[in-house]
Amino acid sequence: MLRAAFIATIWALLCGCATLPKPAGPDGPSERDPRLLDASTENLLIEVDRVPGASPRPRALAMFLKRTAKYLDKPGGIELVVQATSTDAQWKPDSRSIRRLGLTLRDQYPDPETTAVIHIVYGTTWVNYRGYTWSTGVMQGYSRRYDAPLIVVLQDRLKPIAWITGRRQEGSVLVHEFGHAVGLATNPGHSFEGHCTNAWCLMYDGVDARTFFLYFFPTLLGGYLPLDWCGDCARDLELTP
Repeated sequence: MLRAAFIATIWALLCGCATLPKPAGPDGPSERDPRLLDASTENLLIEVDRVPGASPRPRALAMFLKRTAKYLDKPGGIELVVQATSTDAQWKPDSRSIRRLGLTLRDQYPDPETTAVIHIVYGTTWVNYRGYTWSTGVMQGYSRRYDAPLIVVLQDRLKPIAWITGRRQEGSVLVHEFGHAVGLATNPGHSFEGHCTNAWCLMYDGVDARTFFLYFFPTLLGGYLPLDWCGDCARDLELTP
């Protein structure tokens, strides 16, 4: 009986960790990338570049495309351009060098009046990041032509772990960084320090008691990883700026 009560208490604590209250704050629209969400840009072009030692997994890119099509209304379509490995690209793991490299590798500049752009660069390693996003405009100090968010995927941090495949990890990272590109996790009603406070959301940050409770058995038994945003984040995209 005591053992059962102890287990029930631990279970209740874990349940509580998974439903901790959100920090107080007014609900409102996220700070968003206008080019991606503007209805006047009918098309989306996704340019993917890679350096030696890094290469996108096709099925991870397919996951990413599925989410972009779900959340971005682009009647003209979404085009994915995967470039060949840039053999002369030198990967230097610091923010300034990575942004300069992104500017050097990018060569797709469609009509900005009709087409939004996401630029993805596959690198190898950069401290302990798995992915990182710079929003539109951060490259203005380097070139005014850089009018797209830059997403970096660090593949040395995306190795298979038992049932958790590298493909699923990579897809999860791509969709998470895409969320930053469209301005998610900036709504103070359910965000803190750039990430969503809902543990079941892909925009949540890190592994803790909440995510342990929610995903331990699905991950252990089936290699599950969250690949979508919560309802709060999804609704942020529908709010009028």
